[in-house]
Amino acid sequence: MAFRTATAAVVFLAVFVTVTAQIGAQGGPPQGRGGGGAPGRGRGAFDAGPFTPEPGAKDLKSVLFNWTWRMGMLRSGAEAELIKTLDYHAEGGTIQVDGQPCTLTKYRVQANYQVPGWRTQIECTRANGQKYSNVETVSGDFAWDEDIPGAELVAGKGKATPKQAALQERLIRLWASPHGAVKAAVAGAAGVPPSQSFGQNPAVLLDRQAAAGAKPVTTLTWQGEKAVLTFPIPGVAGATATATLNNYLPETVVVTQGTNKTEFVYGGFADFNNPLFKIEALYAGTIVERRNGTVVRDLKSKLTEIGQVYVVMPVPESVRKAGGK
Repeated sequence: MAFRTATAAVVFLAVFVTVTAQIGAQGGPPQGRGGGGAPGRGRGAFDAGPFTPEPGAKDLKSVLFNWTWRMGMLRSGAEAELIKTLDYHAEGGTIQVDGQPCTLTKYRVQANYQVPGWRTQIECTRANGQKYSNVETVSGDFAWDEDIPGAELVAGKGKATPKQAALQERLIRLWASPHGAVKAAVAGAAGVPPSQSFGQNPAVLLDRQAAAGAKPVTTLTWQGEKAVLTFPIPGVAGATATATLNNYLPETVVVTQGTNKTEFVYGGFADFNNPLFKIEALYAGTIVERRNGTVVRDLKSKLTEIGQVYVVMPVPESVRKAGGK
């Protein structure tokens, strides 16, 4: 494990050379940048990058750029969006299981945003003392449960149970997450799938797509000093997300689909990576998920590994066959 962590850190640092001085999680909004120590984003001897929002700019391109920058998702001299995967651990909280609260003893999420997938390992204890465990997984157009992570990928190891009825719920959780929401918003503004916006400077991408005639479906309004962006949830027909940003960080993402409403409330943004591997990429410290007004998940963050760690969710053959593919 120590070797794996050290190796991952070396690989990550080789890919994610941070040349932009990020402000702290509680700092003010981005104010422009340039050489010579300009406020907010001093780059020292480095160039100013391909795009610099004007201080206080309230247009869609500037807001999306500042959102990704504020989250620490822009890396390299080109300030490309390079957050591909997530490994997340909660240190406590509760979830709803069959309509009843279950106190968490383990909650781990592994996410891949470029090849969209989201695996959640859950272990918790019900009020009557009964233990519950499950691995909720979604990848592409498939959703299933596993009794162990990667069930059935090796013959005779574990059991995968198709759960197509949970597909949309799990995709919503992916694309309304702290990283997923901004990726979906940028993709909606550029008229491309989120996988195609990865690795690009969001402002440059939006300019190129606008020149090609793309019509943005992400919209922007303002509530005082808070930006409010509305965009579709990728892969979920009729699902629309509304993200409210406070200081360019998402405080709520509310997803409506027909009569159903799922609300995600985020707070306490910080770098939760290992103390030896801080990279100033932020994640929410508290996560509350409500479905039609009922709290279904209440999490406190413990540890993250953000960047390009190896995270995949291959679809078991039995799940593909059950889905007719």
